[in-house]
Amino acid sequence: MPPFASPIIFSSHPCRSNIHIHPDTPPANILPAFHGDLLSSDSSRSSTASLSSSGNTITPLPSIMSTNSIPGTGYVDPANLNMIDPVITDELPMYSAQPLPDPSTDLLTFDPNWEWFGQLFGWGSDRDIDLDIGIQTSLLQKDTIGHGSSTDTLSAAWLLCSTPRATTPVSDMKPQDGSIETEGRREEGPWPNVFKPNVPDRPLKVKNVTFPRPNTGPGFVSQSSRNAMLSMIYLSHQPQWLMPEVDDFPDHDTLSHFVDNYFEHFHPIFPIIHRPTFVSEDIPAVLLLSVAAIGANFSGPEYSSLAVALCELARRMITWVARSDQRAKFDHNLLLAFTLQTALGCSCGSREMFYHAEIFRCSIVTTCRRLHLLRGLDTATEELYMKGSNPSVEERYKAYLSDERRRRLGWGVYLLDAQMTALLSLPPIFTVTEARIVPPSEESLWNAPNANAWAAIIQRGEAVDPRISTRPKFSRLLTMCLAGDSISIKMSDFTLTLFTFTAWRMLFDQRLLQKALGVGMSENGMDMPSQPADCHIVDSQPGLLLTRLATASMSSRSPSHFRVIPSSVYHHAQMFFTRPGLLQRIKHVSGKYEPDMTQEGSLIWLKTWMADGKEVRKLLWHAGVLGALLVEFPRNSAADMFLTFDCALMFWVILKYAPHQLVSSTAESVFFEAKWFDIIPPDMWIAHGGSINFPFLGSSATWTIPAILRHFMERLSKMPWGLALQNKLVLEKLLVSELKEEDEKKGDV
Repeated sequence: MPPFASPIIFSSHPCRSNIHIHPDTPPANILPAFHGDLLSSDSSRSSTASLSSSGNTITPLPSIMSTNSIPGTGYVDPANLNMIDPVITDELPMYSAQPLPDPSTDLLTFDPNWEWFGQLFGWGSDRDIDLDIGIQTSLLQKDTIGHGSSTDTLSAAWLLCSTPRATTPVSDMKPQDGSIETEGRREEGPWPNVFKPNVPDRPLKVKNVTFPRPNTGPGFVSQSSRNAMLSMIYLSHQPQWLMPEVDDFPDHDTLSHFVDNYFEHFHPIFPIIHRPTFVSEDIPAVLLLSVAAIGANFSGPEYSSLAVALCELARRMITWVARSDQRAKFDHNLLLAFTLQTALGCSCGSREMFYHAEIFRCSIVTTCRRLHLLRGLDTATEELYMKGSNPSVEERYKAYLSDERRRRLGWGVYLLDAQMTALLSLPPIFTVTEARIVPPSEESLWNAPNANAWAAIIQRGEAVDPRISTRPKFSRLLTMCLAGDSISIKMSDFTLTLFTFTAWRMLFDQRLLQKALGVGMSENGMDMPSQPADCHIVDSQPGLLLTRLATASMSSRSPSHFRVIPSSVYHHAQMFFTRPGLLQRIKHVSGKYEPDMTQEGSLIWLKTWMADGKEVRKLLWHAGVLGALLVEFPRNSAADMFLTFDCALMFWVILKYAPHQLVSSTAESVFFEAKWFDIIPPDMWIAHGGSINFPFLGSSATWTIPAILRHFMERLSKMPWGLALQNKLVLEKLLVSELKEEDEKKGDV
């Protein structure tokens, strides 16, 4: 694979965006040394011409000119680097009309055969670098058009301020003594966990220090190593990415359509943005791009590649904003964009985005903690009533929005962390005990278009007045629910989802504790295929809470998406925790790489587990009911995709290796039927087996492995997420293997 990072290229086709990858063979003008004319190509000239013709003056990016490098030392001479002076006077305008570099000048290009590459970057050029779908970041910036690197002349916070909106991260207004800022942070103090940036970034200065005594010990750092450090310092302060070709970037009407799709499809399942004010207020471009990227994902298969490209651009913008000016790190809208981009990265189908989503989950949780979004005593509503006993409806509404925006952002980060734990089997970052505020308010209040409509909802008794201080906090509600009072507690739909995933989280924490204590573990630290009955955690308090929530949520024949989640998560918890390690083993034998497992060992493990016919039938029943529930109420959420895939693998492994466990063990033939709203499997079928009918799958007597795989492949192909297509490819490989085995059996006959 070529070591070149590919720029993002937007296709001129109105319905799709293709991302082109550099050819396997480098262009002829890239020589084995640092030579080449980077501005001689037609595309570069056209880009330059288009930028110049727009009437804007451009500040050139720092570029690496031809260098007098010393072979064998790892040193790129900093004196020959064309760097913009970081110390710029205040009189210098924001955009200086400096001339573009002469195209005939020899610029430093990147050569994969550069003899110092391995020493400088830590890996060889012969490694197989996965370019994913062509949107990898570059090692060296070769473009010479753009803004200077000095944050004194252009910073991310300044750019955020230039976008009209209500608040900015660099506002010069200081809060009153003792009051909390909108970010939830008080004045700076000596504690390291309080970080309140309030000055622009300045160039980092390294003082001239010389060790007073000569080093008589071993020379751990040689002169060439020091030179390599200096070279890396200069190279790491160059722009990170190739400039994307944005000539065919979607127009404003198309982007507006994507935003509409976001609110139609994604907002109901992740309501952390206040839609009424989002429509009426000026929104920062980085948040708009994150919203549009998710909306493009729901706009049809032809927009899937565009959604990934927009997701990557949003990630780069967020990274640049957060790193180029520390004052923007805790901006509310930036954290919103960060959370949405992470949610899309998990399921858009790009391996790079998936990788970054795992990393960014830690970042957004840390930022949420620093902003105290799930902690705190003071609220804008309480402060409003402290100033006067009879505030106006408009004042109450604005105070509610201020509080609820903070709460919903914090709960959104909490929910995303819990979902990634449940769906990806990753250890959580947040702990359950960190949530110390009241749950989100009712959706009717959050979606009220104005202050009068908001007040009318409260007056009619359709929602609790946010002023009421007796509203129990999340931790208190959780204690009551675990004690068995969940049925008598009225919860909003969003709150119900939070409790559902919290119960799943607590089961996961219990299993982690069991593994640490060696309960149900083999001598080599792996889950055992059989465990004592007293080790089953699905019958513990969190498991019983999940059962009660699932039963209560199915009281409506037309539940909302949030009302479907308790039942779906309950069935998945049964599949995951009844036999810990089962889904991991199934995924391994289906082709997923596990470094500490072998195919033979996993097959032996599964066949040992399948000797227990009751447990096999129980988990197949939960998989069948979960699959029917997801078809009955398709919401196109990312969670549905993960759950559908797990159901498919459960059916596949049982039909392939334990079909005999579905046959009745008695002479009498009894027919059973399951419904999507069922919670508890029939005891007789669990005990004896027999023919059973599931919605959308038919009778078990007619099941075949190819038919079941095709059923789930068709369902995955209809989902908007790019990862669903990858999961479909996994099932397709299993289908091809199964058909091949059937053909071989027919040939033997």
